[in-house]
Amino acid sequence: MVRISSILITLAILLSCAQIGSITGGPKDDAAPIIVKSKPADGQLNVNTNTIQIEFDEFVVLQKPNENIILLPSNVAYETKLINKTLILSLKDTLSKNTTYSLYLNGAIKDLTEGNDTLIQLVFSTGNELDSNRVAFEVSDAFTGEVNKDVVVGLFDSLHSEQPIYFSKTDAKGKAIIRAIADGLYYYSAFDDKNKNRIRDRSEAQFASNNPILIDTSFTDTLKLSLSTPKRVYNTLDVSFISPYILAVRKPHECSFDSISLGSLDLSRLSKEKLSDDSMHYYLPSYFESIQVNFDTLQKKARNAKDINQIGLLASIKKHVLLPEICCLELGFNVLLDSITIRPDAFRLFNSKDSTSQDITSNVSIDKNMIRFSKADYSCDNVVFQMDSAAVFGPNGMTNVALETKIQCKKPEDLGVLQINVQTQMGPWYIELVQNGAVKSLQSSLQESERVTFVNLLPGSYSIYVVEDRNDNGKWDPFDPDTFSFPERRFLYPKKVSVKANFEHDIEFIIQE
Repeated sequence: MVRISSILITLAILLSCAQIGSITGGPKDDAAPIIVKSKPADGQLNVNTNTIQIEFDEFVVLQKPNENIILLPSNVAYETKLINKTLILSLKDTLSKNTTYSLYLNGAIKDLTEGNDTLIQLVFSTGNELDSNRVAFEVSDAFTGEVNKDVVVGLFDSLHSEQPIYFSKTDAKGKAIIRAIADGLYYYSAFDDKNKNRIRDRSEAQFASNNPILIDTSFTDTLKLSLSTPKRVYNTLDVSFISPYILAVRKPHECSFDSISLGSLDLSRLSKEKLSDDSMHYYLPSYFESIQVNFDTLQKKARNAKDINQIGLLASIKKHVLLPEICCLELGFNVLLDSITIRPDAFRLFNSKDSTSQDITSNVSIDKNMIRFSKADYSCDNVVFQMDSAAVFGPNGMTNVALETKIQCKKPEDLGVLQINVQTQMGPWYIELVQNGAVKSLQSSLQESERVTFVNLLPGSYSIYVVEDRNDNGKWDPFDPDTFSFPERRFLYPKKVSVKANFEHDIEFIIQE
């Protein structure tokens, strides 16, 4: 009998122990806290209170309440505290009469376990009417066309206002509604407010209009906005080493390179390469631990990496595919090349099928830090480009290590042709073929409906974009916050096109504007 009692007691202890502690496993909680009740209630009229209380469905924590809790109009100061599941705002000032207030919890409330948060809006009025106008938004990415979630949409009472007087956030479908809006003229914008300051910073993806809209009870439009990150305007001096012997300098916008200096170096004797209006590469004759770059009143010091003792490639590529229109194999090195050897067989094409080599030294040339091999008169399909050690020379007598890279030269019969009949009233525009996120071919300066032909395409799957090109510069321009010009429109062909070798494909692309 004693033995049976002992067993029962042991089981009871084990069962009671099993009930202690948190439950693990199960589905992840990805739902943000929601309001169970509030005082005043959402939409309540004739509110006269000095306290706002909001109870949530779970225990929560406050996240930067001074920044993330916003009461608009912002004419009332308040203090916040959290008691269990209830947020309390103690008002220090009297609410204005006959005024609709919106309380925003902009990521201020997070649950204890997963840290989920959201934008919550609570609306009430101190009068017997509630501002009832609403504006709907649909927000997408101007470049990809995909919907943008968690983007702030806002209404402003002035074009020069930094923060919106009404705002909301887009949901997973890129949609948002701003409610409880008073009659009036408003400017609108959308921006990816990563730092939660409710300011449309230039570095953020955005859209804004400089034309106000009248919002009243008759306003029913849905505002469809396309977001893009504005071009970076370089107002500073950027300096960095691409390699220990190549210095990259990006100057401020709309300035000249004429006033730049690199320490004690004589720029008139220095080899350089202009990559764009704002960017230049300087090839250094020797190693510098650091270089002081002076540009007008700006100064910047660039610190170098460890010195090198051999010439090597800037980027190692195992295989180069050369299409019929590509004349040369180009290899970029980490120093300025002074000369190449004239020794026979320093550069070769090696064919592994029959173990034969071709001397190609006479078809190799240098240009700054580039070696170019002209493939003219050579059969170079599936061969190996070989370069002996000490075949090229650089600063201080530096030479290269031996190098090998595969070459695959494509013939027209290995490639496909794509003809696209574009039907549009746009102009100018350009068309691009995209594969694995990279633009493989582009034709620009096109007007209205045209038939476009792409030849010598590698077999594979391609996406086709027709892009509005208002300034006819052959590239896509995003939203400009200085001029408020819209991002150029991009139109994606409904499905990917599979290009086959030695085959001509013909499709029709009708642009629905």
